[in-house]
Amino acid sequence: MVPSSASEERDLTPLVSSPITVTQFTPAANSGSQALLFTRDARWLAGIGLVYALLVIATVFTLHPYFSQTWDVVTFVNAGKSALSPEWNALYAQSRADRYWPYAYPPLHAFVVAPFVALAGLVPDWLLVRIPPLLFDIALGILLYEILARRTENKNLARLGMLVWLLNPVTWYDTAVQGHFEAEWLFFIALAYFLFETKRSWIVPTLCLAVAFLFKQNAILFAMPLWALLIFNPEQSVSRRALLFLGSIIVFILPILIVSLPFLLFSNDYWYMNVQYVADVPLQTQSWLVALANAFGADNLFLRASSPLTILAAVVISIFAARRGMNVWLTAMLIALSFFLLSKKVVGYYYVMILPFALVTLIPTKHFRLLSLIVVAIAFISLSPYFASWANQEHGWLYGALGILNSALWLGIFVWLWRNHPLAVQSAQNARVLAFFSLALFFTGVLAALLQPFIASATSPIRAPLLPSGYELQTFALFGVFLALVGGAIFLTQWFTQSIARGERIPRAAYALVVLLAPLYFLTFTLTKESTAALEFALKMLRV
Repeated sequence: MVPSSASEERDLTPLVSSPITVTQFTPAANSGSQALLFTRDARWLAGIGLVYALLVIATVFTLHPYFSQTWDVVTFVNAGKSALSPEWNALYAQSRADRYWPYAYPPLHAFVVAPFVALAGLVPDWLLVRIPPLLFDIALGILLYEILARRTENKNLARLGMLVWLLNPVTWYDTAVQGHFEAEWLFFIALAYFLFETKRSWIVPTLCLAVAFLFKQNAILFAMPLWALLIFNPEQSVSRRALLFLGSIIVFILPILIVSLPFLLFSNDYWYMNVQYVADVPLQTQSWLVALANAFGADNLFLRASSPLTILAAVVISIFAARRGMNVWLTAMLIALSFFLLSKKVVGYYYVMILPFALVTLIPTKHFRLLSLIVVAIAFISLSPYFASWANQEHGWLYGALGILNSALWLGIFVWLWRNHPLAVQSAQNARVLAFFSLALFFTGVLAALLQPFIASATSPIRAPLLPSGYELQTFALFGVFLALVGGAIFLTQWFTQSIARGERIPRAAYALVVLLAPLYFLTFTLTKESTAALEFALKMLRV
């Protein structure tokens, strides 16, 4: 039974002497109690969502235009305008011809943002185009809350899931800084998994997967776990499994064909932008593939086959995971890790894709240390140096070494998850540290963005000196103010997380780690510099 008051809630961390058991991933028996929990916690959910929305909007207005008004935001604004025009089916032809805004995604996001772009006037379009992703961020957080409430029957654990999803630096970076829409397709993947597990049906979940794909092609990877479970369901006959699998494939393909047909009939640009253009993107990742490119060239066979290899890995993982009895969430987490290892394009905002699957997999089993490691890792790697075309090509070995370290982490997590299935419930792991890392790093990023106007420079942030000319003393003074504000944010986070996990202490190493990462956020969001530029500057000073 779900506790109805704070005094009745179970602690997040049970006594060390409590037995270790295997979590059974079944829906909660008392659905009425889940509805009651959701209703009573609605104010908390709304409050967290409102805080996130306000801070995202504030961030967009204070960021340097390099982040807030250019790059992908321009693509989505123009795609929305094209979707509103009489020649809406020329979206991909216009995008390909213009070259300034290459819209290389299925059409659904363009049509979702179109009404918001149409409202632009007093409110700029580069803010309005972020509203749909922002709303989906919040919606996915609420969905994760519901899923975790059912799995754990613990309000604090459900709150923890929503908090870590919504108030972490990478979700914020994805929406507020980059203006991207990862939450849109992730929401429908999570909804598909949730409905598949609770309703034991395949039609509506498959439709959700199709909608996810119509937002972004990556969703095809996460359809594999559901199809594998349909094929390897021991409770069904072989003929029944084949029929269900074939039916699911048809239900998946039909909506995609219906939506795609007007664009396919107009020109071949739809196919080119969604398939060929994506496959031909240059290497842009922070993985071992950088070292591979340095050793054998950026056009080697493995990198050319990166996309099919990534899909093949998802298929193989899903098949073996289904045969081992893994649920869709754990399988999806493994697929996300394989994507980080094999895809030649893993930009900073992509790392958020692992979070929904990791939260649903690891919170019920109380693997808070592993979740903390993932949150800190993506908070760093998403902004860490990468091998840019404008960097000194002689430093390729260093970027390759950094990529190998990142990949070693993802590979280690993959192997650990595979070997330790089924995951046993941990008896003495600190949930408060997870909440602390997520919140503290989130507020560190927000504070860095809010301070940006104090040293705004009209020069190009990439080609300008590391410190804006004439702003050197002001920059150092502002950095001191930033560190003081980060200290205040750490104090407030330390206080707030007591409500998530009472009686647990935050180790000093956690405070130190946040402080160590703070300069990276100041560099990126206040100085509007990529960490690659800072590394190149340091190497030049060291004459490396």
